[in-house]
Amino acid sequence: MLSKQKIVLWFIYSSFLLIVNKESNRKKADRIFSDTNTNRLVWRYTNQQPIKLKGLIFDCGNLQFEYFGEDETLRELKKNISKLFFQAKVQEEYMAQQVIGQGNYALVLELQHLHSNQRFASKCIDKKKVQAIEQGEQSVQNEIKIMRILSPHKSLINLIEVYEGDNNIYLIMDLAQGGSLYKEMKNKINLYNREEIQNIMYQILEGLQYIHSKGIMHRDLKPENILFREKGNLNSLTIADFGLSVEIDSSPYLYPKCGTPGFVAPEIANMIDKTKPYTAACDIFSAGVIFHILLLGEGLFVGDCHQEILKMNKEFQIDFSKPKYQKLDFDAKDLLLKMLAHNYSQRYTSQQCLQHPYFQNNGSLQSQQKIQQFTNSQIQESPIKDSFNQYLQIYNSPNQKLISQDSKKLSIVTRTPLYGPKASTPMVQNQVDILEELSPLSNFSLDQEQQNSQQKDNNQIDFTQ
Repeated sequence: MLSKQKIVLWFIYSSFLLIVNKESNRKKADRIFSDTNTNRLVWRYTNQQPIKLKGLIFDCGNLQFEYFGEDETLRELKKNISKLFFQAKVQEEYMAQQVIGQGNYALVLELQHLHSNQRFASKCIDKKKVQAIEQGEQSVQNEIKIMRILSPHKSLINLIEVYEGDNNIYLIMDLAQGGSLYKEMKNKINLYNREEIQNIMYQILEGLQYIHSKGIMHRDLKPENILFREKGNLNSLTIADFGLSVEIDSSPYLYPKCGTPGFVAPEIANMIDKTKPYTAACDIFSAGVIFHILLLGEGLFVGDCHQEILKMNKEFQIDFSKPKYQKLDFDAKDLLLKMLAHNYSQRYTSQQCLQHPYFQNNGSLQSQQKIQQFTNSQIQESPIKDSFNQYLQIYNSPNQKLISQDSKKLSIVTRTPLYGPKASTPMVQNQVDILEELSPLSNFSLDQEQQNSQQKDNNQIDFTQ
């Protein structure tokens, strides 16, 4: 059943859209649409050039409601509700340019918006592959929910809008043209100087402070998930990939024992009772490992395989009295120890980290004084190198090869990074294959309550045994 009306006034409250008929003096909305009673939105376009919006269909299952309006009004409406509702026909708005990231159930595409020529990124999630993963559909639901809560913010890759096709879910997001911190480190000839490290870490902690203020934990912070909006601009840092993020108060968590070996907090790596809650301090630990890499050019736990790294991660036998740590200036070492505290209750919060003297003081004089305290032989024994190359050759973060080798041994949920070192970047060959047109009724809905498939996909995610 299709009802047609002229759209002349609209309001948005949270995730609800209120349609009001201006010709009526009633204050009560004629109809209320929400993400729970609306399967998807279908935008209607004119046939003339330039293409303009002329209407909107709310698909509510057995009922459909169609509204018409001016292009300017509808564009403003679309801008405000496009991330709150699933939309149809992504190919009406975007053209795919190239693949910029790749996992086992998702691609990240660079898209061009057909009506503004702006560039965006889209995480394209294969629904069949998601259905084959244990709690996969719930995971996608959760990721969209988290990004809706967090967006927009300058320190994050923001969700712009969401589309659903027969085969894929499309999360339209900010495009980070500067690549990942991992890529930045790999291209770096020398170790970062103090000012550069301060800049990178301050932005990461600012992003975490905002995420935590919204009651959310990222749970997979690592260099692949730190992106730069602009190439060569360290001031344009953003945090990406919220696929393992959860609300702090939502225990028992989806995938409670998760993260990346070498970066995961010890309270998660050693977890026995998976119904037990934990805190946002787990993200501070992961940020501390990134801080460690930037300062010393090596990971906190370095091993030959994920199983070895995870074992070291759990045991946490770190000797901070070694010469390499003594060479750090006092403020840098103190902040590092506060972020990597084994006891999560003693770990600094993001706010405490941002207020630490490390970000206010210039440590060059302190560094010179510290270095003078060591003999030449002690300095030579330090593993600090002039480049990241040695460490990056055995980089801890997972790729598909390591996941396949270690999948039966790992005891935590981990994910192939979309922006990782193994991501390929082929050009898009067929627009229809990727930016598909939605059929009259989608065969899969993210709103369905029951999860039909509990099959594991060890190539993408390894689960706690």
